[in-house]
Amino acid sequence: MKKILMGVLCLSTLLCGCTKNKDIQIDDKKVGQVKLKFDHIVGAKKLVLNDGTYSNNSNETFNINILKYFVSNIKFTKTNGEVFTIPKEESFFLINASQSESLQPTLNIPEGEYQTLEFNLGVDSLTNTLPVEKRAGVLDVATNGMYWDWNSGYIHFKIEGTSAASPNASKSYKYHIGFFGGYETRTVNNNRVIKIDLTKAGISKVQENLSSDIHLMVDIGKVFDGPNSMSIATTPMVMHSGPHSDIADNYATMFTHDHTHNFQKIANNEK
Repeated sequence: MKKILMGVLCLSTLLCGCTKNKDIQIDDKKVGQVKLKFDHIVGAKKLVLNDGTYSNNSNETFNINILKYFVSNIKFTKTNGEVFTIPKEESFFLINASQSESLQPTLNIPEGEYQTLEFNLGVDSLTNTLPVEKRAGVLDVATNGMYWDWNSGYIHFKIEGTSAASPNASKSYKYHIGFFGGYETRTVNNNRVIKIDLTKAGISKVQENLSSDIHLMVDIGKVFDGPNSMSIATTPMVMHSGPHSDIADNYATMFTHDHTHNFQKIANNEK
């Protein structure tokens, strides 16, 4: 019995020694890394572009060939309520499911413990009205296929694919969701603010020379089965007309915080 007890105590000591229990010394003059990891799924299935087959609540099967959306205006809230806003010029990312490197935006923020992540899905009205020469990188209107020249505005969210349910001869569906409020003429604003509570699945603990990796599950099935039910047979194409605001309300519900990996080593090519 004593041998068994000693074995249990030794195992317990070993396990405790392997547990990461870091009380970080916070210096908000120092900067650490946060990596946002966007993992795309459709319901319970992993998203596989072109080859994956999925179904919606309208009993329609479909695949996805193109998936792109803007993430911008990123903010973090500390456990003490203090808010840190990423500088605007550093806060625009184009998430493109066909480009794996785009799925993990990397940010530098002050050391601390953060309980809330907030970002805009889309491109805000102020940025939509900047002089074209001031829009660089992912905001370059001539690249990425995410700008309406004919309507002078960014496409916040784009999804395309095929479905046997589509009435089109090509059996395609396309949802290109734009509109930011308009220039002289008012329009709806299909930007959506996403606010994510990190406390349930692990707050972000940011420390100098280490990375805090926030894993987000993004359920693209919500585009069809969110607060508003979307049928491909009924609505195969949505751009400047159709229920674009309903789809915007749907894509606002796609994001769930799965977990956070704190104190991750930073690869040399990330520095």
